[in-house]
Amino acid sequence: MFAGSDGTTLTVSSFGGAFKEILDEQLFGPFEDETDITVQSQAQGGTSEVLPRIRSAVENGNAPVDLLIMTVPGVLRGLNSDLWATFDESSFENLEYISDDLNEYDDEDNLVGVGSQGWLINLVHNSEATDASPSSWEALWDSSYEDQMAMMTPAVTGYMLDITAHVHFDGAESLQTEDGIREVFGKLQEVKSQANMWYTNEANFQSRLADGEVPMGMLYNDITLVLQDQGAPVESTFVDEGSVLGSGRWVSPRTSENHDAVTQFIDYASKPEVQDRVSENLYTVPTIEAQHSNLDDETYQKIAGPGLEAAITPNFEMYVDRQQFINQQWNELIINE
Repeated sequence: MFAGSDGTTLTVSSFGGAFKEILDEQLFGPFEDETDITVQSQAQGGTSEVLPRIRSAVENGNAPVDLLIMTVPGVLRGLNSDLWATFDESSFENLEYISDDLNEYDDEDNLVGVGSQGWLINLVHNSEATDASPSSWEALWDSSYEDQMAMMTPAVTGYMLDITAHVHFDGAESLQTEDGIREVFGKLQEVKSQANMWYTNEANFQSRLADGEVPMGMLYNDITLVLQDQGAPVESTFVDEGSVLGSGRWVSPRTSENHDAVTQFIDYASKPEVQDRVSENLYTVPTIEAQHSNLDDETYQKIAGPGLEAAITPNFEMYVDRQQFINQQWNELIINE
């Protein structure tokens, strides 16, 4: 099925820090053991950092990586720039296990992205550095936390517009027009006093959270639980109004010359037992349909808290369709660039 993959070296890019460490152990290493394919993993930042690099390389006929995990807005932006390779669905044995809504297709209904894992953005804190354990997004506006919180930038990373809209306005309905978005930005400006740092790469906050330098903030539940496993005094709290739900897709630049090996890797990563193993160690949400997962209830609750239906799902398309406007407002009003 996967002709020509023997002896191939596959360059795979994923989020850095503890996320990459666990994938090295639980996904990339076991894949190498089962195949003759060597995986060279590398850390990547957020969509706003990665996508311009991929676009520049593809336009020049190069492929800096063969495969990467990309957020939904990143996949959609990449589609608009014709960056991604397409896949023949019949080449996969395990695609059937992935939830249909977690795969991405181009305008001609060609498969371009396969669900890799899901994640939840929670409120987190260092229990030795603070007695506070905020459980509401209202904490972002609470002056008692002045200069104590880590927050995510740019807008498409932390989805703070969606958080603000759900907490202080009418949810997604408030983000349908530029006037509505401006009004939400006006309220979002009020969180700035609480921000100790704005980070684009979660690895930058991980170490500061673990050592208590920055005592609290927004961070992925999965990463926080991994830090906890590593002995850090950190806690992850599912948020009263709903944690923020995101998910990734495996995508490949169309200039990669290792298409067969890429297909083989994605197929391996889509096996139910592989999805469960990664989730048990990385605490990400599996992208396989629930009936194919053997995660026990305790583990799933640790991963998903009250359940995905309780989470805030961002308006991903907004960040693509209104990218320039949102970036301009964000830079002027939130981070003052």
